[in-house]
Amino acid sequence: MILYFDTETTGIRPGRIIQLSYIMDHGAFLKCKNFYFAVDYIEPGAQAVHGISVEKLKVLSKGLTFGDHIDEISDDFSAADMLVAHNFKFDLSFMSAEFSYYDRVFRYNAYLDTMRYFTPILKIERASGGYKYPKLTELKDYAEIYDYDVTRFAMKNFDDEAGYFHDARFDTASMYLSCEKLKDENEELYGLLKP
Repeated sequence: MILYFDTETTGIRPGRIIQLSYIMDHGAFLKCKNFYFAVDYIEPGAQAVHGISVEKLKVLSKGLTFGDHIDEISDDFSAADMLVAHNFKFDLSFMSAEFSYYDRVFRYNAYLDTMRYFTPILKIERASGGYKYPKLTELKDYAEIYDYDVTRFAMKNFDDEAGYFHDARFDTASMYLSCEKLKDENEELYGLLKP
C-alpha cells in the first residue's frame, strides 16, 4: 500500500499538526482520511497561509487532539510500504514530534519525497545556478493536473469540500494525481509507487 500525505501545522518548526490528510492506494481501491486536531496556539504566519484559526479548529476537530487518533494513524502509516510527501523532511519532523508528545515513536517503512525526486526532472533553474526544488503547484502544472480535477477528486474521496490550495486534502490530492499521471511516463517512478 502506498500512502500519500500532507499536514497543516502551527508553524514552521516542529510544534503541532492541526490537519493531517492522506490517501491510501491499495491498487484496487483508495481510502482517503482527513483529521483536524485541536491546539491552543497557531503562529500568525502559519494561520495566514492555511487560514485556520484556533477557534475554527475547535469546531473542525470537535475538540479532539492528535492523541485521540494516534492509534489509527499509527496503524495506517506503519502498514504502508511507501510514504509519499512533498518535502518529506518537514512532514516527518512534525509527525515524529506529535508521536513523541505521547511517548510513542513514529514508524514507517520507506518514503519518497516528491519535491526532491522531481527536481532533476522538472529542471527549474535557480538564478544562482542549478535546479531549485519545485513547489507542489509547479509539479501539478508540469503533470498538467488542473485545480478543478483536484477539487473534484478531493470532494469525492474525502467526503467534504476540499477548500483551497493550502488545505491538506487539496495538497494530498494534487500530489497523488500528479504522481499517478507521471508514473505512466517514468518506469522508475512506476516501480516505486506500485501498490
